[in-house]
Amino acid sequence: MTAIFGLVFGTALAFYTNGHLSQVEKEVYGSEPGGGEVVPGGENLYRGNGDYTGELNNLLAKRLLGKKVSPVGGVKKGKVAYLTFDDGPSSNTPEILEILRQYNVKATFFVNGWKKKNFEQMLRMIHEEGHALGNHTYSHRYEIIYSSVENFMADLKKQEEMIYEATGVRPKIIRFPGGSDNLVSRRFGGKDIMEKIAERLKKEGYVYIDWNASAGDALKPPLSKAQMMEAVRRTTKGKNPVVLLMHDLDSKRSTLEILPWIIEYLKGEGYEFGTIRDGIDGLKRVNRTNFWKKGGK
Repeated sequence: MTAIFGLVFGTALAFYTNGHLSQVEKEVYGSEPGGGEVVPGGENLYRGNGDYTGELNNLLAKRLLGKKVSPVGGVKKGKVAYLTFDDGPSSNTPEILEILRQYNVKATFFVNGWKKKNFEQMLRMIHEEGHALGNHTYSHRYEIIYSSVENFMADLKKQEEMIYEATGVRPKIIRFPGGSDNLVSRRFGGKDIMEKIAERLKKEGYVYIDWNASAGDALKPPLSKAQMMEAVRRTTKGKNPVVLLMHDLDSKRSTLEILPWIIEYLKGEGYEFGTIRDGIDGLKRVNRTNFWKKGGK
């Protein structure tokens, strides 16, 4: 009787859910908006979406109903991971590129230009190897960029010109320093400054990209490599797409050293790798706020 009930329930479930159950996306950020990082073992770590029934439902739908179904999160087919590096280029950039080359993986670099050595040469190297470039503002200085819409745009445009001069590309993807839900911006531009900046960006055709997973390499005190690996495991679990936050700074040697492991781990979990150039499918599951659509419309 139990088996019959299970079969009937599974069949109905497959039919009404088109072969999968809806996922409840969980944030991987700290308890305070703008935290932007996770602490392995802490209360705010992402601990998974629960048990997936997608593969079973797909099987039931196909065999019993002849219903075509499309795989989603939890099913390995079609899973995409985007490796993203903030704050570069740095002295580590050539080695990061070498590792990516060895694994035939492309990544997305959100760069700044303030006080950077060999900036144009590094950007050309990133671009010529087929990686995507994003704008992370020129200065990354909160007191400047978040003091007004005009100051943010001026800083962003300065960085855009530098990228263009080096590569001939004007990226339309950006990453806000601190993420789109940072609180520190209020100190310099008021509580509505992020919304105002986002409105201007939309008018000018820019798209901002947050992250939904992290290696934890910006935490203080620094994490051990084992803790960073655990952060990657926990914050990527059940996600599709994965947009993994890492940093390309002189001080981030641990990130460089575990990068081969990160690539191999994600490959083992069934992910393919992509670059972000104009936007991504599943952007709403990645961006922590949606200032551009007031009222949730």
